[in-house]
Amino acid sequence: MRVGIDAHALGTGAGGNETYVRDLIIALRDHAPEVELTAYVGREGIGDPCTTGVGTHTLPIASSYVRVPVVLPWLARRTKVELLHVQYNAPPVTPCPFVVSVHDVAWKRAPESLRAIDRWRLVWLTPGTLRRARRIFVLTNAIKDEIMEYYQVLPERFDIVQPTVDPLFHPRTSEADLAAITRKYRLPEHYVLYIGALQPRKNLVRLATAFARTVGQGLPHSLIVVGRQAWLYGDILEQIDALKLGDRLRFTGYVPREELPFLLTGAAAFAYLSIYEGFGIPVLEAMACGTPVLTSAVPAIQEVAGDGAVFCDPFDVDTIEYGLTQILTANYLTARMRQNGPLRARSFTREKMAQAALEGYRKALIT
Repeated sequence: MRVGIDAHALGTGAGGNETYVRDLIIALRDHAPEVELTAYVGREGIGDPCTTGVGTHTLPIASSYVRVPVVLPWLARRTKVELLHVQYNAPPVTPCPFVVSVHDVAWKRAPESLRAIDRWRLVWLTPGTLRRARRIFVLTNAIKDEIMEYYQVLPERFDIVQPTVDPLFHPRTSEADLAAITRKYRLPEHYVLYIGALQPRKNLVRLATAFARTVGQGLPHSLIVVGRQAWLYGDILEQIDALKLGDRLRFTGYVPREELPFLLTGAAAFAYLSIYEGFGIPVLEAMACGTPVLTSAVPAIQEVAGDGAVFCDPFDVDTIEYGLTQILTANYLTARMRQNGPLRARSFTREKMAQAALEGYRKALIT
């Protein structure tokens, strides 16, 4: 079975999109020998370790406005694949059948969180992609239900192909390594951690506002924000700056993936209060590290986190404040999460991801 996959996100620091395609490539490479995989990568993804043992071809043009309609079908034809796997949007014409991964429907559920050009591209192109796709890969039943609601897609056309937790994410015990990371990022003794892009959907203003109230209560923690500036972040930074948190708030910028488990292990809590998600990979990674998690009570994250996290209304600063206070002061609660989190995270495996994708590919080729 020859499958070509659009892996343009590799090496770009694109958060969940990059993590998902990397996980999928590794899962198929290691657990689905029936699949002869070819990854179409951008310049940033050349030499990515996940492509070891996998055929790769370089995408000569990065722009999605050329990559999707022109380059992907050209490469699919050139590499003679039987099936093309695209992300969100497909070329208008393809030389072979295709499956599509749709991680969320943010353009429907949180349109204000997207740049206008990205929002309208998804609005216009998604219906045609969904109609023509042989199979639709989603990360959660919650997103399956949303696509069915908005686009009247039959349930039998979906495959639930969930990402996994990279083995990199587990509790770290080396005092020397933890101390080195503490020095490198000048981490305080007590801190709440956020990992993710700086963009409107991640709800950082409400998180920072609720955190400022815990500072007013006398709690000793700082808020550490890890991640690159993505889009529409100027107003976010202005509003957070107005809280005047001083040295109790720190932006680290991008942190290499291999260092994240150390930051998570050292954190008193991980806070991820996104207003909308299709899965919430950072939540699962934090749980795998045994870090107490406060996150949003949105369907996809609740489906993923189960009993491994504490949930709150991401639109209500009062409930975020209450959740933070509880997670930072209630020892029984943190002990429960440090036990349940890793157990829950371990249920998401690469074997399951590979088998779910393989089953979807088989169905696509016999449809």
